[in-house]
Amino acid sequence: MADITPIDGVDTHPDWSRIPDHSHHVFLCTGPRCTQRGALQLWKTLRRRLLELQRIEVPDGVLLTRTHCQFPCNLGPVLTVYPQRCWYGVHSKADVIRLVDMHLAGGEVVDDLLLKERA
Repeated sequence: MADITPIDGVDTHPDWSRIPDHSHHVFLCTGPRCTQRGALQLWKTLRRRLLELQRIEVPDGVLLTRTHCQFPCNLGPVLTVYPQRCWYGVHSKADVIRLVDMHLAGGEVVDDLLLKERA
């Protein structure tokens, strides 16, 4: 059994001291405006699709992080992919599935979902 040593009153485990394996870090905004536009349901779709493809926290996979506001709020829900620095607006379950299949599994940027500033 791994040694679990409390730090500042919180139990620790060695797995909480390593960066999970991944090749893409994906951030989905769950700030107030993106949440009003369905971000929490899109989070569930994103996670489910990545699990189906066995792409969660594996060397060629994805590390998922929910964030608060990333801006630009009016174009959200906002999803960003690093290291490519792609900013996407995802508005439906179909958008999320296509983004996972094309970009995160297939390596191809989904041009029509990329955010473009509006006046």
